[in-house]
Parts: sequence; C-alpha cells; structure tokens
Amino acid sequence: MPSLVQYHPRSFCEFRYVYPVVSRRSGGLSIGVNLSPNRQCNFSCVYCQVIAEEDQQKQINKKSDFVDCIRVESELRQLISMINDGSLFQDHWFSRLSDEKRILKDIAFSGDGEPTLAAAFSDAIKCVTNIRKQLCDDSVKIVLITNGTMLHSKHIQNSLEIILENNGEIWTKLDAGTPEFFKKISRSSIKYEQILNNLKELTKRIPIVIQSCFLSIDGQSPNESEIKQYSQRLLSFHTNNIIRIQIYTAARNTPENWALPLSNEQLDSIADTVRNITKLQVDTFYSS
Repeated sequence: MPSLVQYHPRSFCEFRYVYPVVSRRSGGLSIGVNLSPNRQCNFSCVYCQVIAEEDQQKQINKKSDFVDCIRVESELRQLISMINDGSLFQDHWFSRLSDEKRILKDIAFSGDGEPTLAAAFSDAIKCVTNIRKQLCDDSVKIVLITNGTMLHSKHIQNSLEIILENNGEIWTKLDAGTPEFFKKISRSSIKYEQILNNLKELTKRIPIVIQSCFLSIDGQSPNESEIKQYSQRLLSFHTNNIIRIQIYTAARNTPENWALPLSNEQLDSIADTVRNITKLQVDTFYSS
C-alpha cells in the first residue's frame, strides 16, 4: 500500500477540478485546484506523474479547455465543508491521517498541467481567494505551483498580487543550472533563458519559493558542476526575495525508467552544496 504522499490522484468523488491530497511540501493536508483537466502544459518533464499514469493524447482529446469557475466554486465549498465537519476523514485513505494532520494547510493551484495557461486563471484566482476568506482559517495559504513560463504576462502578474494579499505564496520551478540539462529534464521548446529572466524580474518585486526536482538520470545523480551552476543561477536573482528553496525528488512513478528518485544521501549532498554556495534556506523532501 503506498504512503499518503505517494498516493496523489487529481480526482475525488465526482469532482472535476478540486481534490484533496497529503502534500510533502505543504506539510500536511492540501486542496488542489486543477485548471488543466485537459492536461495543457508547455513542459513534458521526465518525472511528470501525469504523463506516467495515462496516455496523454487520449485524455486531451476527451476533455475541453473550458474551465467552469462556477463548478470550481461549488466543488471547493463542498470539499472545505467535508474537511471542516470531518466527513473527509471517513474516506479509506484520509482516515489514516492523524488528528494533527487533519488541518488544512493550503489551497494550491496545481493539477494536470500548467495552471497559468488556463484562460480562466485570473477568474479562478478571484473565486478561490473569496472562498478562502469566507470558509477558511486565516492561516490557510493560497499557493500557485508554476513552471514560471508565463510570469512575464501582465494579467498573470496581477493575479500574483491577489494571491500574495491572501496569505499566498508563489512556488516556481527551476530544475537545472544549464540549458542542456533543462532541456533534458523539461523536454520543452521554452528557452531556459526565458525562465531565468522571468525569475530575475519577478524577484525584483515579490517574494517566491523556488522548487527544484532532482533525479537519478541513467543511474547518476546530477554532477557537481551542474549543481554549482544551478546555485549560481539562484544568486543571479534578487535573493532577498527568495523565501526558501525546496529541493526534492520523485515520490511517485515517472514516465521514464531511466529517471528515478535520488537516495536521501544524494539529495542531502545537493542541498548542502546549494546551502554552502547561496546561504539561502534549503528544505529537502525525500521520495517517501
């Protein structure tokens, strides 16, 4: 039986957009908001569990790009009510949560693709932040988990401000220190320089959390040069606005059998290098 952090479906009951999970990086119970049920993404990461689980093209053909914000609101209200009245914890999986873990930590825009690509992204942000104010404790965060490709867009930047006004955090990815390694991991046509420029400009204005997934590729941990260059990329940003670095490895199946989780020792070694070079807060999250 998988652990709660390894069991991470984006479907729950008859809901289309909203789902509960136990998140390593949130430190407990999280509600996911999936604005990409059609799996719209401009990355095809070697560690992506969405690609690993099902045939992507078949799912894209089945599902519409349209996001129904009225349904998002209805589902989110129902799920928050289930957490508040305890009925969620009658579910087979969530009954395993200890009492102290049954507290909602955040509502996270994540799901089956890149949330900032959704045409309804801005409307969904307003909808979710309003519901949080009505139904949740002030400690509950709004989190955007993004690959950073759209952070230069003005309408996305406006939505980021709304997130931050609601005890929010922006968690944006950086999985490489060189263009070559970035392309191998992300398998995207997006230029590495665009990601770097977006993060550099963003950290001029607002605080962010940087997420970095490192793997064993063909049996090898990322080499020392790659990690040192990755650390230098971090130093090229406005580091006073980097809240922390989340360094983690895959916890669930990957679509490629040559891309596997790192050991705890390998992950700790990477984190130590990054800490020593950048002097930033670095948190590690192991595969189980």
